[in-house]
Amino acid sequence: ESSTLHPSFNNPTRVVDTAPFHVCELGWGEFEITIRIFFHDGPEQGLEMKHMLKLFPRVGEPSQKKPVVSERHDEFVFNTPNEGLLQRISMCNTRMPNGGPAWATIEPFFSPLNEHEELLRIQAAQRRVQAEITLVKEELENEEQILAFLQDEVKKLEPSIVKKPPGT
Repeated sequence: ESSTLHPSFNNPTRVVDTAPFHVCELGWGEFEITIRIFFHDGPEQGLEMKHMLKLFPRVGEPSQKKPVVSERHDEFVFNTPNEGLLQRISMCNTRMPNGGPAWATIEPFFSPLNEHEELLRIQAAQRRVQAEITLVKEELENEEQILAFLQDEVKKLEPSIVKKPPGT
């Protein structure tokens, strides 16, 4: 993983290649950081994400004694991971930085896939899109009718407009 912090930090681009994957700094403000994540046996170009980092509490006064927590949950979906990546994901067994319990699997952190429910969601989305298309087509037809009417009105008025010869 590599992170790009605000340029005001010393060494704003940080590379973290061992767990725990975090960067500790002191500062104040709010800015967007770019995070690039590379997986063993994963896509060579890795994944890039943006995160709005806030270095001040949501409420109350800033404190040097309490850390500011700025969290966001992102989920990566690998549609067709290669065998090596799939094996690494399935065999994940990491110890928490504070010495907490080992994770036997990362399965609890993934949304279960129910193909029937997913199909129903896709079909509902298709119906919503089709309804939107129908509405837009109706609006377009109305606008075309108004345009045709106005063009006819202009044609009716054209003979009554007296055209002056140029230069008079």
